Amino acid sequence: MPAVGSELEHAWGVSAERAAHIQTELARHVVLSALGAEQVRIAAGVDVGYSLDGSRAWACAVSMDSSYRVLERTVVPGAPDRTYSPGLLAFREGRLTVAALTALEARPDLVFCDGHGIVHERGLGLASHIGVLLDIPTIGVTKTPFHSVERLPETERGSLLVYEKEWGARGAALRLRTGVKPVYVSPGHLVDLESAIAQCLGWSTGHHKVPEPLQAADTLSRLARQGT
Repeated sequence: MPAVGSELEHAWGVSAERAAHIQTELARHVVLSALGAEQVRIAAGVDVGYSLDGSRAWACAVSMDSSYRVLERTVVPGAPDRTYSPGLLAFREGRLTVAALTALEARPDLVFCDGHGIVHERGLGLASHIGVLLDIPTIGVTKTPFHSVERLPETERGSLLVYEKEWGARGAALRLRTGVKPVYVSPGHLVDLESAIAQCLGWSTGHHKVPEPLQAADTLSRLARQGT
């Protein structure tokens, strides 16, 4: 899979002010468009696990075909580029995330990220950031909302509530497994909200809280962390 194009490439270990400026500039490149089920033959999930003290990280990517057969796994160890700061997750783990995805030999048609997409104060959460840099469709799927939500969807799988933030970004609280807490879905890049919801449901068996590629990446990151 190709690496970041030089036109949009940037440094990761920067100040908070510089990071915010980069986000604002990259947000202008985000494109929201329909992505049909027939366009996605391979989907990947990417997640980052951390050591207890936060000094080490393992970025893991797992790609699957539509029958949920694992095609590739990659693990990239390293150090995060900064401590956690709200709104700046990409500048903590983005470099390692990009490395894990570009280590895949076959380019996925879609990437599920454990981070927000356009539902972000500058319109560029981790999923949008990675999507723009790699020019690949991405969807943000998180277990906590970027901002508080007033209510939750019904308890059945497939139940959802669409919400719109004051700056116009739309996301959804979506249950992918009956009886468990919903996930918060937002378009990253080259995907609109309706497609993001459909892709999350299409790549979910109903056995896990998140889509299967993301669940596999989460499991791999836990194993990588425990192996140290």
